[in-house]
Amino acid sequence: MSLLKPYIRSFALIFLLAGVAVGGSGCTPIGVVVGAGALAGTAALEERGIAQAARDKATELEIGKKLFDYDLEAFRELSVEVIEGRVLLTGITNTQENRLQAVQEAWRNTGVADVINEIRLGETVGIVDTSHDLKIAAELRSTITFDKAIKAINYSIEVVDGTIYLFGIGQSPAEVDRIEAHARNIPRVRRIVRHVLMKDDPKRTQIIAQLEKDRAEREAAEEAAEKAGTSEEDNPDTATDTQAAE
Repeated sequence: MSLLKPYIRSFALIFLLAGVAVGGSGCTPIGVVVGAGALAGTAALEERGIAQAARDKATELEIGKKLFDYDLEAFRELSVEVIEGRVLLTGITNTQENRLQAVQEAWRNTGVADVINEIRLGETVGIVDTSHDLKIAAELRSTITFDKAIKAINYSIEVVDGTIYLFGIGQSPAEVDRIEAHARNIPRVRRIVRHVLMKDDPKRTQIIAQLEKDRAEREAAEEAAEKAGTSEEDNPDTATDTQAAE
C-alpha cells in the first residue's frame, strides 16, 4: 500500500489480474459482493490467517496516513506492505532525512514488530519506468499464481525501477528459489531482493508471540480504562469528592 503511485498500481493490477479472478461478475452490485467475499476467502487461505491479514491492512493504512499527513510530496513515491507486523518500505525519495523519517513514522504504529527499509535515494521514476515495473509485477504475480508448487497468496511483490522486492511467508527455501527463477525470466528485471520468512522460522514464531502479547496488553489497558470511566459515571459523587480532595 502506498500513497499516490500505488493508486495507479492498484488499478492496473486489478485490471490485469484480479479481473480474471472475478470473471463474469462485472461491475454490478452483485459483482462487488462476490469480489468482497472472494477477497475475504482469499485472506483466510493465507498462512497468517484472516484476522492477522486484517490487522496488517489496518497497520498499512495507519502508516500510509501518517506519511500522507507528514509530507505527501516527499513520500508520494513510497509503498507500504505489512505482513505479520513486519513492515516493508519501498520506493524513492530525494533526501536521507525523508528516508529516516519514513522509518520513524512506521514505528509509531501499533502492530509493528519490524521495519525493513528499502527506500532508495534518487529522483522520481518516470511514467515509462513505472509502466515497466507494473508489467513486471503483474507478470510475476500471474506466473507464480498458476504455479501449483508455489503458494502465491503468501507473497507480496513490489517492483521499483526494475528491482523486485519479494516479501512474505515461504513454505520452504525451494519455493522461494522457484519464484526467483520465474522472476529472472522476465525482461527488464535488474535485481531480486527477498524478505521472506519461512513458515517454521523461529523468528516468525517470536514475532507472532510478541504481537499477541502486545495486543493483549493493549486490550487489557483499554478494558481497564473503560471500566474506570464507567465507574465514575455510576458514582458521580465519588468523582466529585475526589476532585474536592485534590
